[in-house]
Amino acid sequence: MATHEPAQPRPKISVVIPAYNEEKYVGATIENVKEAIKEYHKKYSFPVEILVVNNNSIDRTEEVARQYGARVVFEGKNQIAASRNAGGRAARGEIVAFLDADDHISPNLLTIVYEAMASGKYIGGGVARIYRDKRLTLANWLERINNFNRRWVGVSTGLIYTHKETFERIGGFDEQYYAAEEGRFVLDLRKLGKKEGKKFCNITDGYVIKSARKFEQLKAPTLVWTGLKFVLFPWRLKSRKACSYWYDLEERK
Repeated sequence: MATHEPAQPRPKISVVIPAYNEEKYVGATIENVKEAIKEYHKKYSFPVEILVVNNNSIDRTEEVARQYGARVVFEGKNQIAASRNAGGRAARGEIVAFLDADDHISPNLLTIVYEAMASGKYIGGGVARIYRDKRLTLANWLERINNFNRRWVGVSTGLIYTHKETFERIGGFDEQYYAAEEGRFVLDLRKLGKKEGKKFCNITDGYVIKSARKFEQLKAPTLVWTGLKFVLFPWRLKSRKACSYWYDLEERK
């Protein structure tokens, strides 16, 4: 007589981590998310999935992610938006939360995300408090400005989250954009929320720590000019070459 393994419960949250050549960072990020899961499990027993999207890496990113216990899927199109979308589609959780491969989150953040979405009041949300992992003058000055905008303008990113069903309805991240695709997604999310009478939840009780390594690689005038060009000429966000800053400072082949 055949026996069957009991079906595994569906995760409540999938933490989706796009990764391109992140072997040096993805393990620590997974461990950090695990700590947040432990904190979440102090209140809730529902499972949480860690899903890494190997975005056609040529290093040991996938191997490292598996060693640290993440589920891994592959996306061959070298693009941040495409990688996020592959993870969103493959996610098993009711809620999808998107985190960069070198980011760390506060221990309480997944608990806050779950409670916000379980309330039924919110279409989704983001994190209004984002810091850099090193005290670089320009990096921290820019984040202070951005944190002010996130709180009062309401377009917060860092860890974007929503129901998977909502992610699918919106159509995911716009793959016309090679950078700032998360900002476009947040605007679409807020628009849908307004239509359905739901708010966008800016989390202020948790935080995300982002890597400052890009700031270390480029000089201050270059960083300022890069940002200014996208403000003045936003259509450049649809150019892979113009967005090389987000692609290891060179156009991917």
